[in-house]
Amino acid sequence: MKPPLYFLLAIVSFLVFTVAFAPASPVWSSIREDVHEAAPDLNLFGVSGTIWNGEGEMQFRQFPASLLTWKLSSTSLIRGIAKIQLSAAGQGHKVEGEASLTPAAVHINALHGLINSEYINRVSEGFGFTFSGDLEVEELSISTDWHWITDARGSAHWSGGQILVVMPDGPQYLTLPPLKGELHKQQDQLALNITLEEQILIAITLKRGGWAKVAIKGILFDAANLPIPQGSKPDETILLIEEKIL
Repeated sequence: MKPPLYFLLAIVSFLVFTVAFAPASPVWSSIREDVHEAAPDLNLFGVSGTIWNGEGEMQFRQFPASLLTWKLSSTSLIRGIAKIQLSAAGQGHKVEGEASLTPAAVHINALHGLINSEYINRVSEGFGFTFSGDLEVEELSISTDWHWITDARGSAHWSGGQILVVMPDGPQYLTLPPLKGELHKQQDQLALNITLEEQILIAITLKRGGWAKVAIKGILFDAANLPIPQGSKPDETILLIEEKIL
């Protein structure tokens, strides 16, 4: 082997070694401000490992923190796609999935796992809901163009139990059977329908700009074996809550 070829091989080997074992912490530090600007309520700290296989503590708003671990596929980079296996676990939750990132879009695919009511209540209590039981997420997929959600689909199953709903005339306890949640894109907003035997009990929408709306239908009381508020019909919205969450 000629000396120039030795030199070239040495350079390539050094570059491969540097990239393969590049520590994740300095890389994260270099992009932290850009990520914070795009998602100001998302915090990632204690980053360790390499860019190919690492971990860090992640927290969104007042939700409990998660231990986020990732594995980056090197073969996908050849096609200009960063394909990452993700796992987030912590107090009351463990979810796993796959993310694909390009300069034009982000795709989160096959997201699945178990979320306990303890995790959900950290946010839902602010909307007047306190849940019991577990939520099982199945094959959830979300796509964005780095600005807003372009597609969403998936389902979740709640194990059933008691819900505390804060009504205008005081708190109301509801005991409900297992329910299903269906996530989809509805025009320019994200929609989540909580159903029982295909009937919508609660309709939740998230609009561009971060405004969320929760509509409780009269049939929710029927499902809980409670009388529907006087003057209301099962398919009517009897309580509407709207708040900016993003």
